Amino acid sequence: MLFQDAQRTLGQFLFPLSVDDFLDEALTGGFRKIDHDDRARRADLLGAEPEAMLASAFHLAADLTFHSANATGPAPSLKGVADADDFRARIDEFHARNYSLRFPDLRTLSPAVDEVSRALEILLHQPVKASAFWSRSGMRAPVHHDDTDLIIVQMKGRKRWFVSAGPSQLPNGWKGVSGDAPELGDYEIVDLAPGDLLYLPRGTPHTVESETESLHLNLGFTPLTVREAVIAALDQLSDQDRALRLTVGQRLGFQLKGPQVEQLAPPVADAVERLLAAVRSPGFMARALHVRSAREVPRLDALPRPDAAPAIDLDTVLTQRATAFCHLVATPEKLEFCFPGGNLYIHRGAQESVVYMVNTPRFRVRDIAGGVDDDVRLSLATRFLEIGYLEMETPDSNSAPH
Repeated sequence: MLFQDAQRTLGQFLFPLSVDDFLDEALTGGFRKIDHDDRARRADLLGAEPEAMLASAFHLAADLTFHSANATGPAPSLKGVADADDFRARIDEFHARNYSLRFPDLRTLSPAVDEVSRALEILLHQPVKASAFWSRSGMRAPVHHDDTDLIIVQMKGRKRWFVSAGPSQLPNGWKGVSGDAPELGDYEIVDLAPGDLLYLPRGTPHTVESETESLHLNLGFTPLTVREAVIAALDQLSDQDRALRLTVGQRLGFQLKGPQVEQLAPPVADAVERLLAAVRSPGFMARALHVRSAREVPRLDALPRPDAAPAIDLDTVLTQRATAFCHLVATPEKLEFCFPGGNLYIHRGAQESVVYMVNTPRFRVRDIAGGVDDDVRLSLATRFLEIGYLEMETPDSNSAPH
């Protein structure tokens, strides 16, 4: 997926909100509702029968979660689900007791959801998780907040949201640390019908009521924060400056028992001063953020890979996988090709060929540019097939390669 394809995909999903307004205004503001528009591509992301799709995904049973503020009994068990019929019966039990069920890993179930999620990842260089909530009429959720930003799309039925009117505190999502349930405080009521979209910043207290049987899609993500940018800068400087890699806590267990812990302050202050000077130097932050993306992009959900790369020749036509993208980082000796699921290190002599392949959605192997010989063309193409970045053209396409 080329960058411009990601923009177009996300634009069709957000319409009538533009991608620029979403990135520049919505992500730095409070919650925002976007009403359904027939020209938007979001109401059908889970297909014509999303309930049937979810009910058939019994392999997800062990990972389902649930909540309710007005449950009529204890939650049923999700252990030992035998098949789709058994799974559907368990779902009905949850619903009969007023529980809303959360289905994770929607990207593996819906290519359309995966495509929108990947488009958002391409623009943010941050992971996107997709899930769905399925509720019956009358279910109420406890007041809570999420530790990621949420894009919520109502797929079926209607849901009433009670959203805190104050600005979110944007809490850090520390793992394993729980706090008291948030207070809703002053709130606004937001009613969602099929096709409506709601954006909630992370940490926004809210609760919901299902007015009818309801199913909505969640896309969860966290844009780059100042904290993460500072960490990227610190990581970059620590690679360059040995002073930041020196041991200072060799007696930490003893120091934490008394005032000697203050002895750690001077070297830390010196490191902060070094970091400030580095960040103010031209080009430092750009390099730090490129290197950060080189670490983050490979951590995204991996591209599907073939069991074995198919045999190809110079006349084989290849296409980029719909959800493939990459981030390139160059050093004098090598080109780091970072893609969802991993990275490759390629000699700089093949850079022009690699750039051609990532900027050309469809091509014949012999047309790979860069002045390399045919063996190199075949080697590069085979490697990109192995990692799932490229795939062989499907037989039903009759157009000539670019």
